[in-house]
Amino acid sequence: MTRLDIERTELRAFTAEVGDVAARSLTLLRDIEHTLNWLGHRTRMFDTLTAFADQVNNELDRIDGVIDADGALTPAMEEAQGDIEEVYRALIAKRQSARDDRRLCEDDGVEAAYTETIAAAADLHNSINRLRWNIGEHDVDAAPHASDPAMVAHSPEDVERILNQIIKG
Repeated sequence: MTRLDIERTELRAFTAEVGDVAARSLTLLRDIEHTLNWLGHRTRMFDTLTAFADQVNNELDRIDGVIDADGALTPAMEEAQGDIEEVYRALIAKRQSARDDRRLCEDDGVEAAYTETIAAAADLHNSINRLRWNIGEHDVDAAPHASDPAMVAHSPEDVERILNQIIKG
């Protein structure tokens, strides 16, 4: 093998390695962009849901009557909190994976994006919790009470009327 053949072989190996590095880099950059877009979408979605929960929370005093009369809303809200808590924990694990990935650097923004989405998930969880508790307090205050003269029974008909009033909320 001549010196020229050796040089050609090395140049082919060099160009193949450059191509492999470039391809891996482009794939990584696409993955980073995809991850940042996905996290940005989730953050905006969580922020929108948090704003809605906060708005409802701020308007509870304008609502007359019991909100969760059939008792179905409270467990649904607890389930939603559990769901967002699962997402929160998964995001923390994914952020740790990003921290551990030697191919990523701080300038990529992946860890910061995960941190922002994690904070948005926590805010949503807390807003749902506040709303759930405030609805419960609202409903206790809005429910008929024995101190109300209309809630005092003097006959079987009064008992029936009071029970119907309680059931209807």
